[in-house]
Amino acid sequence: MTTVLRGLAVAALAGSLAAQALAAGGSDTAGDSSGDPSNQAYLEGEKAADAGNWALAIVLFGQAASLDPGNADAYNMLAYSQRQTGDLESAFVNYDKALAIDPDHEGAREYLGEAYLLIGDVEAAREQLEALDEICLLGCEAYFELKEAIEAWEAENG
Repeated sequence: MTTVLRGLAVAALAGSLAAQALAAGGSDTAGDSSGDPSNQAYLEGEKAADAGNWALAIVLFGQAASLDPGNADAYNMLAYSQRQTGDLESAFVNYDKALAIDPDHEGAREYLGEAYLLIGDVEAAREQLEALDEICLLGCEAYFELKEAIEAWEAENG
C-alpha cells in the first residue's frame, strides 16, 4: 500500500471512530448528555432559561458552576440568568468569573456589554465590543448583537 493510500485509510478510520464516539455520547461539550452531574445541571439550566424560569436557571447554573468551577459557560449563563431577574450585582461578579476562566468567551463579553448598558455605562459596553472585535477577527454573532444593542441604546439615550 502506498503512503498516500495508507494515510487515507487511517484518516477514514479516525473519522469513523470519531463519528461512533459522538453517536455514543462521547463528546465532552456542554451539549453532552453523559452522567456528569455538572453537565446535567447545565443542560437542565438551559431548559429552565429557555422556558424563562430564571429562578430555577440560577439554581441549576449555580450548581453546574459549583461542580465544575472551571466552566466558563456555567458562570456566563448563571450571570445571564441573574441579569434577567435584575440582580446585576451578582451578574457582574459571575461575568467576571467566566472571563477570568476564558478571556475570549464571546457570550460573556456580549452579555457583559449588555449588562453595562442596563446601568447606562456605554463606554464599558464599547470596551466589550472592542474586545469582541479582537476575538472575532471576521466578526461573530456576539459582536454584531452587542454592536446593535449599543446603537439602539445610543439612539434611545442620545
